[in-house]
Amino acid sequence: MSGGWRPRLVVSDLDGTFLSPDGTVSDVNRGAVGDALEAGIEVLFATGRPPRWLDVVADLGLPSTVVIASNGALVYDVATDEVLRRRAIATEVLRSVTADVAAAVEAVDFAVEDSAVFRCTDDYVVRASAGTQIERLPTDRLAQVDGVVKLLVQHQRLTPDDLAALVEPVVGDRLTVTHSAADGWGLLELSAPGVTKASTLADWCADRGIEAADVAAFGDMPNDRAMLAWVGRPHVMQHAHPSLADLGATVIGSNLESAVGHTVRGWL
Repeated sequence: MSGGWRPRLVVSDLDGTFLSPDGTVSDVNRGAVGDALEAGIEVLFATGRPPRWLDVVADLGLPSTVVIASNGALVYDVATDEVLRRRAIATEVLRSVTADVAAAVEAVDFAVEDSAVFRCTDDYVVRASAGTQIERLPTDRLAQVDGVVKLLVQHQRLTPDDLAALVEPVVGDRLTVTHSAADGWGLLELSAPGVTKASTLADWCADRGIEAADVAAFGDMPNDRAMLAWVGRPHVMQHAHPSLADLGATVIGSNLESAVGHTVRGWL
């Protein structure tokens, strides 16, 4: 980062990256965002979180409250509670993928996300239910829900990596498969084909005339991989998933140490 280089845009994942381990924003990270904005650098968040879990962004007081949410399937304005862009899974694809995964992998459970309601099968374990409207449905009815932006595949005895190894060959190119479970919990996140944080970020930057070379990104999990590969200056947390090691990204400290904020302030 020599020669006084500064990004035109900084994009950061939330959980495990910008947010502290307790889910709050540290003073260092909050201050770094303010400093970046004063220096004319745009700040954007790209997360796997659904809209109902984005109050933490509203609390930052950014001039723009737009977030790339649900792994790129939604562009959402936190302040107005408005979905600006939606990339949903085709219902026929949802139906066929759900049936094929259930047939191929024993003891899987499913859930689907739209922008408001969380629907899941009877045995699906909902681990963070605060502020969530939950509807339990049998698998065949779940697979017929329209407007789904994310299909979740859960297995209570497999790690995400092991579950992905079983599910990805079944899904093929019908959906994009990734995960972001940092605690080893068997959970996969499936989006429409080609939908990633990177695809939506690329459109965002194209609309503003920002080149990938002028973008710095921060992430820690497989659902950040495409975004980190697309930007000119990728950064991964020291605790990042091993699958990100081949990206050649700059390794920074941990979210406990507010490494994102310290890195941003280093450019200023």
